[in-house]
Amino acid sequence: MFRQTLLAFVAATVFVAAAQAQSFPVTIEHALGSTTIEAQPERVVTWGWSAQDVTIDLGVAPVGMPFFAYGGGEDGILPWTEAAIAERGMDMPAILPNVTEPPIEAIAALAPDVILAPYSGLTPDEYALLSNIAPVVAYPEKPWFASWQQVVTMTGEALGRSAEAEKLVADTETFLKAELAKYPDAPGTVFANVVNRNDGQVSVRLEGDPRVQLFADIGLVPSEAPKDAAINDTGIAYAVSYENFDKIPGEMLLIFFNDQKSADDFFALDLIKLSPLVSKGAYTKLIGEELTMAVSGAVTPISLRWGFPQVAEEVGRAAMAAKAE
Repeated sequence: MFRQTLLAFVAATVFVAAAQAQSFPVTIEHALGSTTIEAQPERVVTWGWSAQDVTIDLGVAPVGMPFFAYGGGEDGILPWTEAAIAERGMDMPAILPNVTEPPIEAIAALAPDVILAPYSGLTPDEYALLSNIAPVVAYPEKPWFASWQQVVTMTGEALGRSAEAEKLVADTETFLKAELAKYPDAPGTVFANVVNRNDGQVSVRLEGDPRVQLFADIGLVPSEAPKDAAINDTGIAYAVSYENFDKIPGEMLLIFFNDQKSADDFFALDLIKLSPLVSKGAYTKLIGEELTMAVSGAVTPISLRWGFPQVAEEVGRAAMAAKAE
Protein backbone atom coordinates (compact mmCIF):
# COMPACT_ATOMS: atom_id res chain seq x y z
CA MET A 1 0.00 0.00 0.00
CA PHE A 2 2.68 2.45 1.03
CA ARG A 3 4.88 1.34 -1.89
CA GLN A 4 2.11 1.98 -4.41
CA THR A 5 1.23 5.36 -2.88
CA LEU A 6 4.86 6.46 -2.77
CA LEU A 7 5.64 5.38 -6.33
CA ALA A 8 2.46 6.94 -7.65
CA PHE A 9 3.24 10.20 -5.88
CA VAL A 10 6.79 10.26 -7.17
CA ALA A 11 5.66 9.49 -10.70
CA ALA A 12 2.90 12.08 -10.61
CA THR A 13 5.12 14.86 -9.36
CA VAL A 14 8.25 13.82 -11.27
CA PHE A 15 10.16 14.55 -8.09
CA VAL A 16 13.92 14.38 -8.51
CA ALA A 17 15.97 14.21 -5.33
CA ALA A 18 19.29 15.12 -6.89
CA ALA A 19 20.46 18.49 -5.65
CA GLN A 20 20.26 21.50 -7.89
CA ALA A 21 22.93 24.14 -7.71
CA GLN A 22 22.86 26.08 -4.47
CA SER A 23 25.84 27.97 -3.21
CA PHE A 24 27.34 27.67 0.24
CA PRO A 25 27.80 28.93 2.84
CA VAL A 26 24.16 29.41 3.80
CA THR A 27 22.90 31.17 6.94
CA ILE A 28 19.60 30.17 8.51
CA GLU A 29 17.85 32.33 11.10
CA HIS A 30 15.87 30.60 13.81
CA ALA A 31 14.56 31.18 17.33
CA LEU A 32 17.84 30.29 19.02
CA GLY A 33 20.15 32.28 16.81
CA SER A 34 21.75 32.30 13.39
CA THR A 35 23.40 29.19 11.94
CA THR A 36 25.91 29.23 9.10
CA ILE A 37 26.58 26.02 7.19
CA GLU A 38 29.84 26.35 5.31
CA ALA A 39 29.50 23.46 2.85
CA GLN A 40 26.79 21.11 1.62
CA PRO A 41 26.27 18.57 4.43
CA GLU A 42 26.86 14.89 3.84
CA ARG A 43 26.46 13.54 7.37
CA VAL A 44 23.10 14.66 8.76
CA VAL A 45 21.69 13.98 12.22
CA THR A 46 18.11 14.94 13.00
CA TRP A 47 16.56 15.64 16.38
CA GLY A 48 12.97 16.21 17.43
CA TRP A 49 10.19 15.32 15.03
CA SER A 50 9.82 15.40 11.24
CA ALA A 51 13.25 16.44 9.93
CA GLN A 52 14.31 12.82 9.34
CA ASP A 53 11.47 12.32 6.85
CA VAL A 54 12.16 15.52 4.98
CA THR A 55 15.87 14.73 4.74
CA ILE A 56 15.00 11.35 3.23
CA ASP A 57 12.44 12.90 0.88
CA LEU A 58 15.13 15.28 -0.38
CA GLY A 59 17.41 12.39 -1.19
CA VAL A 60 19.79 12.47 1.76
CA ALA A 61 20.13 9.49 4.09
CA PRO A 62 20.52 10.69 7.71
CA VAL A 63 23.30 9.07 9.68
CA GLY A 64 21.26 9.39 12.88
CA MET A 65 17.65 10.09 13.84
CA PRO A 66 15.54 10.01 17.02
CA PHE A 67 13.79 7.07 18.63
CA PHE A 68 10.01 7.51 18.33
CA ALA A 69 8.37 5.97 21.37
CA TYR A 70 4.90 7.09 20.21
CA GLY A 71 3.94 5.36 16.97
CA GLY A 72 7.39 3.90 16.37
CA GLY A 73 6.97 0.50 17.93
CA GLU A 74 9.73 -1.40 19.71
CA ASP A 75 12.45 -0.29 17.29
CA GLY A 76 11.44 3.38 17.51
CA ILE A 77 11.09 3.78 13.74
CA LEU A 78 7.90 5.26 12.28
CA PRO A 79 6.46 2.91 9.63
CA TRP A 80 6.41 5.44 6.79
CA THR A 81 10.00 6.44 7.54
CA GLU A 82 11.14 2.82 7.47
CA ALA A 83 9.28 2.21 4.20
CA ALA A 84 10.73 5.33 2.57
CA ILE A 85 14.28 4.33 3.54
CA ALA A 86 13.72 0.91 1.98
CA GLU A 87 12.12 2.36 -1.17
CA ARG A 88 15.13 4.58 -1.75
CA GLY A 89 17.65 1.87 -1.01
CA MET A 90 19.21 3.90 1.80
CA ASP A 91 21.10 2.50 4.76
CA MET A 92 19.12 2.55 8.00
CA PRO A 93 20.32 5.49 10.14
CA ALA A 94 21.55 4.95 13.66
CA ILE A 95 18.60 5.28 16.04
CA LEU A 96 19.49 7.62 18.89
CA PRO A 97 18.73 6.61 22.50
CA ASN A 98 15.13 6.89 23.71
CA VAL A 99 15.61 10.00 25.84
CA THR A 100 13.90 13.38 26.08
CA GLU A 101 17.08 15.46 26.02
CA PRO A 102 19.54 15.36 23.12
CA PRO A 103 22.04 12.50 23.69
CA ILE A 104 25.14 14.61 23.21
CA GLU A 105 27.69 11.80 23.22
CA ALA A 106 25.69 9.61 20.83
CA ILE A 107 25.24 12.50 18.41
CA ALA A 108 28.91 13.48 18.60
CA ALA A 109 29.93 9.89 17.85
CA LEU A 110 28.15 10.14 14.49
CA ALA A 111 30.40 13.07 13.45
CA PRO A 112 27.60 15.05 11.79
CA ASP A 113 28.13 17.96 9.39
CA VAL A 114 24.80 19.44 10.50
CA ILE A 115 22.13 18.77 13.16
CA LEU A 116 18.58 19.50 12.01
CA ALA A 117 15.99 20.21 14.71
CA PRO A 118 13.39 22.57 13.18
CA TYR A 119 10.52 20.85 15.02
CA SER A 120 11.91 20.20 18.48
CA GLY A 121 12.08 21.47 22.03
CA LEU A 122 15.76 22.40 22.12
CA THR A 123 16.67 24.69 25.01
CA PRO A 124 19.31 27.40 24.61
CA ASP A 125 21.74 25.31 26.67
CA GLU A 126 21.14 22.21 24.55
CA TYR A 127 21.55 24.26 21.41
CA ALA A 128 24.87 25.59 22.68
CA LEU A 129 26.14 22.10 23.51
CA LEU A 130 25.12 20.68 20.13
CA SER A 131 26.65 23.66 18.34
CA ASN A 132 30.04 22.50 19.66
CA ILE A 133 29.55 19.37 17.56
CA ALA A 134 28.15 20.81 14.31
CA PRO A 135 25.94 23.65 13.03
CA VAL A 136 22.43 23.32 14.47
CA VAL A 137 19.17 24.44 12.84
CA ALA A 138 16.49 24.98 15.50
CA TYR A 139 12.79 25.85 15.30
CA PRO A 140 11.64 29.05 13.57
CA GLU A 141 9.76 30.69 16.47
CA LYS A 142 8.76 28.52 19.45
CA PRO A 143 9.63 25.03 20.73
CA TRP A 144 7.50 22.28 19.20
CA PHE A 145 5.80 24.78 16.95
CA ALA A 146 6.50 24.68 13.23
CA SER A 147 4.32 23.87 10.25
CA TRP A 148 5.31 20.99 8.04
CA GLN A 149 5.98 23.55 5.30
CA GLN A 150 8.47 25.38 7.54
CA VAL A 151 10.23 22.11 8.36
CA VAL A 152 10.56 21.29 4.65
CA THR A 153 11.78 24.77 3.76
CA MET A 154 14.37 24.99 6.54
CA THR A 155 15.63 21.47 5.92
CA GLY A 156 15.93 22.10 2.20
CA GLU A 157 17.90 25.27 2.79
CA ALA A 158 20.28 23.52 5.20
CA LEU A 159 20.90 20.69 2.74
CA GLY A 160 21.40 22.95 -0.26
CA ARG A 161 18.18 21.69 -1.82
CA SER A 162 15.84 24.65 -1.60
CA ALA A 163 14.44 24.18 -5.09
CA GLU A 164 13.54 20.57 -4.36
CA ALA A 165 12.03 21.59 -1.01
CA GLU A 166 9.86 24.23 -2.67
CA LYS A 167 8.60 21.67 -5.15
CA LEU A 168 7.98 19.13 -2.39
CA VAL A 169 5.79 21.66 -0.55
CA ALA A 170 3.82 22.51 -3.68
CA ASP A 171 3.33 18.88 -4.71
CA THR A 172 2.26 17.85 -1.20
CA GLU A 173 -0.30 20.67 -0.99
CA THR A 174 -1.69 19.59 -4.36
CA PHE A 175 -1.88 15.99 -3.16
CA LEU A 176 -3.76 16.95 0.03
CA LYS A 177 -6.29 19.09 -1.81
CA ALA A 178 -6.87 16.37 -4.40
CA GLU A 179 -7.52 13.78 -1.68
CA LEU A 180 -10.00 16.02 0.14
CA ALA A 181 -11.73 16.91 -3.14
CA LYS A 182 -12.84 13.28 -3.42
CA TYR A 183 -15.36 14.06 -0.66
CA PRO A 184 -17.48 17.03 -1.79
CA ASP A 185 -19.09 17.61 1.61
CA ALA A 186 -15.73 18.23 3.29
CA PRO A 187 -14.46 21.56 1.86
CA GLY A 188 -15.94 24.49 3.75
CA THR A 189 -17.03 22.38 6.74
CA VAL A 190 -16.43 24.11 10.08
CA PHE A 191 -14.52 21.74 12.34
CA ALA A 192 -13.36 21.66 15.95
CA ASN A 193 -10.08 19.83 16.55
CA VAL A 194 -10.64 18.13 19.91
CA VAL A 195 -8.21 16.28 22.20
CA ASN A 196 -9.52 14.23 25.12
CA ARG A 197 -7.47 15.07 28.23
CA ASN A 198 -8.92 12.16 30.24
CA ASP A 199 -9.48 14.44 33.23
CA GLY A 200 -13.10 15.46 32.68
CA GLN A 201 -12.06 18.00 30.04
CA VAL A 202 -11.11 18.22 26.40
CA SER A 203 -8.84 20.71 24.70
CA VAL A 204 -10.01 22.40 21.53
CA ARG A 205 -7.19 23.54 19.25
CA LEU A 206 -7.59 26.79 17.36
CA GLU A 207 -6.40 28.19 14.07
CA GLY A 208 -2.67 28.82 14.34
CA ASP A 209 -1.89 25.41 15.77
CA PRO A 210 0.01 23.58 12.98
CA ARG A 211 -2.24 20.53 13.38
CA VAL A 212 -5.29 22.69 12.78
CA GLN A 213 -3.65 24.72 10.04
CA LEU A 214 -2.97 21.56 8.05
CA PHE A 215 -6.72 21.16 7.48
CA ALA A 216 -7.43 24.88 7.17
CA ASP A 217 -4.91 25.16 4.34
CA ILE A 218 -6.79 22.62 2.23
CA GLY A 219 -10.33 23.93 2.60
CA LEU A 220 -11.79 23.05 5.99
CA VAL A 221 -12.70 25.91 8.33
CA PRO A 222 -11.47 25.95 11.95
CA SER A 223 -14.13 26.85 14.50
CA GLU A 224 -13.61 29.98 16.57
CA ALA A 225 -13.42 29.97 20.35
CA PRO A 226 -16.51 31.10 22.25
CA LYS A 227 -16.21 34.58 23.75
CA ASP A 228 -16.00 33.20 27.28
CA ALA A 229 -13.46 30.47 26.45
CA ALA A 230 -10.48 30.07 28.75
CA ILE A 231 -7.67 30.28 26.22
CA ASN A 232 -4.50 28.57 27.46
CA ASP A 233 -1.05 30.12 27.62
CA THR A 234 -0.20 29.12 24.06
CA GLY A 235 -3.09 31.20 22.73
CA ILE A 236 -4.13 28.42 20.34
CA ALA A 237 -6.31 26.13 22.47
CA TYR A 238 -8.97 26.26 25.16
CA ALA A 239 -10.37 23.76 27.65
CA VAL A 240 -13.96 22.54 27.75
CA SER A 241 -15.45 20.38 30.51
CA TYR A 242 -17.37 17.25 29.60
CA GLU A 243 -20.46 19.03 30.95
CA ASN A 244 -20.10 21.65 28.23
CA PHE A 245 -18.93 19.36 25.46
CA ASP A 246 -22.23 19.79 23.64
CA LYS A 247 -21.55 23.53 23.34
CA ILE A 248 -18.36 23.22 21.28
CA PRO A 249 -19.01 25.26 18.14
CA GLY A 250 -18.65 23.77 14.69
CA GLU A 251 -20.27 21.41 12.22
CA MET A 252 -17.90 18.51 12.78
CA LEU A 253 -15.51 17.19 15.44
CA LEU A 254 -12.03 16.14 14.31
CA ILE A 255 -10.63 13.72 16.90
CA PHE A 256 -7.78 11.17 16.98
CA PHE A 257 -7.51 8.36 19.56
CA ASN A 258 -4.57 6.17 20.52
CA ASP A 259 -6.66 2.99 20.37
CA GLN A 260 -10.19 1.74 19.84
CA LYS A 261 -10.92 1.32 23.55
CA SER A 262 -10.09 4.98 24.22
CA ALA A 263 -12.53 6.01 21.50
CA ASP A 264 -15.27 3.64 22.65
CA ASP A 265 -14.95 4.71 26.28
CA PHE A 266 -15.07 8.40 25.38
CA PHE A 267 -18.16 8.22 23.19
CA ALA A 268 -19.91 5.97 25.74
CA LEU A 269 -19.90 8.80 28.29
CA ASP A 270 -23.39 10.20 28.89
CA LEU A 271 -22.19 13.81 28.78
CA ILE A 272 -20.47 13.26 25.43
CA LYS A 273 -23.59 11.65 23.98
CA LEU A 274 -25.46 14.92 24.63
CA SER A 275 -23.53 16.63 21.84
CA PRO A 276 -25.71 17.04 18.75
CA LEU A 277 -22.63 16.45 16.62
CA VAL A 278 -22.05 13.11 18.30
CA SER A 279 -25.67 12.05 18.04
CA LYS A 280 -25.68 12.63 14.27
CA GLY A 281 -22.26 11.02 13.72
CA ALA A 282 -20.51 14.25 12.72
CA TYR A 283 -17.21 13.25 14.25
CA THR A 284 -14.17 11.36 13.03
CA LYS A 285 -13.18 7.88 14.17
CA LEU A 286 -9.43 8.07 13.62
CA ILE A 287 -7.71 5.37 15.64
CA GLY A 288 -4.09 4.47 16.39
CA GLU A 289 -0.80 5.97 17.48
CA GLU A 290 0.65 5.66 14.00
CA LEU A 291 -2.19 7.50 12.27
CA THR A 292 -2.27 10.15 15.00
CA MET A 293 1.47 10.71 14.64
CA ALA A 294 1.28 10.79 10.84
CA VAL A 295 -1.39 13.47 10.53
CA SER A 296 -1.55 15.12 13.94
CA GLY A 297 1.99 14.79 15.29
CA ALA A 298 5.21 14.42 13.32
CA VAL A 299 3.60 15.65 10.11
CA THR A 300 5.71 15.45 6.96
CA PRO A 301 5.08 14.95 3.24
CA ILE A 302 6.02 11.27 3.66
CA SER A 303 3.67 10.78 6.64
CA LEU A 304 0.85 12.54 4.80
CA ARG A 305 1.24 10.33 1.76
CA TRP A 306 1.07 7.36 4.14
CA GLY A 307 -1.88 8.45 6.29
CA PHE A 308 -3.87 11.30 4.78
CA PRO A 309 -5.97 9.27 2.30
CA GLN A 310 -7.48 7.37 5.25
CA VAL A 311 -8.02 10.60 7.19
CA ALA A 312 -9.61 12.33 4.21
CA GLU A 313 -12.08 9.47 3.78
CA GLU A 314 -13.11 9.68 7.44
CA VAL A 315 -13.34 13.49 7.33
CA GLY A 316 -15.54 13.15 4.27
CA ARG A 317 -17.86 10.72 6.06
CA ALA A 318 -18.14 12.98 9.12
CA ALA A 319 -18.76 16.05 6.93
CA MET A 320 -21.51 14.24 5.08
CA ALA A 321 -23.12 13.34 8.42
CA ALA A 322 -22.79 16.96 9.54
CA LYS A 323 -24.71 18.23 6.53
CA ALA A 324 -27.39 15.55 6.51
CA GLU A 325 -30.91 16.75 7.22
